[in-house]
Amino acid sequence: MKCTSSEPNKEHRKIFVEIRRKKKMPQNGQHQNDILYITQPTRKILRALGAWPSISKGRSIYPKAHNLLLICIAYALLSSDIIPGSLFWVMEKTTRIKLQIIPALIYDFMSAIQYGIFIVRYDQVRRCLKHVEEDWKNILSADVRNIMLRSGRTGKRLVTICGAFMYSGALTFRTILPLSMGKTVTDQNVTLRHLTLRHLACPGYFFSLDVQVSPVYETVFIIQLLTSIVTVSIVTAACGLTAIFVMHACGQLKILINLMKSLVQKQWLEEREVDKKLSEIVEHQIRVRKFLRLVQHTLQEIYLMEILVNSITICILVYFMSMDWQNRNVTSVCSYMISIANVTIHMFLFCYTGEQLTSQAEKVAIASCELEWYRLPDRRARTVILLMIMSNAPTKISAGKFVDLSLKTFGDVVKTAGAYFNMLRNVIE
Repeated sequence: MKCTSSEPNKEHRKIFVEIRRKKKMPQNGQHQNDILYITQPTRKILRALGAWPSISKGRSIYPKAHNLLLICIAYALLSSDIIPGSLFWVMEKTTRIKLQIIPALIYDFMSAIQYGIFIVRYDQVRRCLKHVEEDWKNILSADVRNIMLRSGRTGKRLVTICGAFMYSGALTFRTILPLSMGKTVTDQNVTLRHLTLRHLACPGYFFSLDVQVSPVYETVFIIQLLTSIVTVSIVTAACGLTAIFVMHACGQLKILINLMKSLVQKQWLEEREVDKKLSEIVEHQIRVRKFLRLVQHTLQEIYLMEILVNSITICILVYFMSMDWQNRNVTSVCSYMISIANVTIHMFLFCYTGEQLTSQAEKVAIASCELEWYRLPDRRARTVILLMIMSNAPTKISAGKFVDLSLKTFGDVVKTAGAYFNMLRNVIE
């Protein structure tokens, strides 16, 4: 009896070993070009920041030194905004001005923390990219490659849209808005140098440095503009990594549906053929879930910060837009509208990506329940029950394990921002 019961286990082990051996053999000769194509925008941004992980194991000293230099420059620019801005916020007594600089400050803080996550979790991001590369390398047919390319193109479009809106919003907020305020005449008429006050996008306390004289003002203005580019690059890279990983998982779930359908498309003659197909489906499903758990562990804090910071930012920007609307300051109203639209779209893209994953997981669950199990051999038809149970398990990406990334969450963020706006208006007025 013992020998008889051990035979199926040995048979299953042989099948798993055979499948793994086949998957280790490269099937897609164009996988490197495919990887470069789907990661193009995000790869360029993270390389400019010195945070793009190299998939290959060998790394020379020069790339490490180059990346370290880029990281130091990026943090120096972020510090040039965070330190003077924080000191100014602490020392400022006017509530309106304090509120006005909060969006820029919290985005700087969020970007600095997200950048640190990219650096600290360098190896985990590299593992995610390595997982994606292996999936592209082990493609078995042209149809599977087309499915993955469609998902990759969707992710690439998402990060392109995010980058276009975020960079345009940063340039608007850091250039058009401060320049549209013009020059403010002060009461100190002793010298002509202090007669007018030129505005900066992010006011700061610069100790004894007089930022109103040239070329100090122009230098600080350009540094703040470069800092905004670094800030936007970091948040765009976070959106890009999410789009790459989550849309890749969506493509793998589409492949899983095709594998399930092919399981019952014909009448199997031997149970061994059914076992091979079932083993392939189970291994593919387990691999996708492990990948999503790795992505969740790597980027979940970034998602939580995005939701919190964007809710506060939208609330404050809407408040100041309404104030400038009452004062009929058309230029400022347009600048705030552009910034609000950019932040909203940025948040929407995160939630839309998570919604695509949830939607595709639901399709997998439906496909597993609609399998024509009666086409399988009697003893193998019962295994479909376990496949259904596993397919119906929730497959989502969450923000710090508090809320899921979905369109419902996006609606909740907009509602929360509106509630905070009403509270802010009532408190200040």
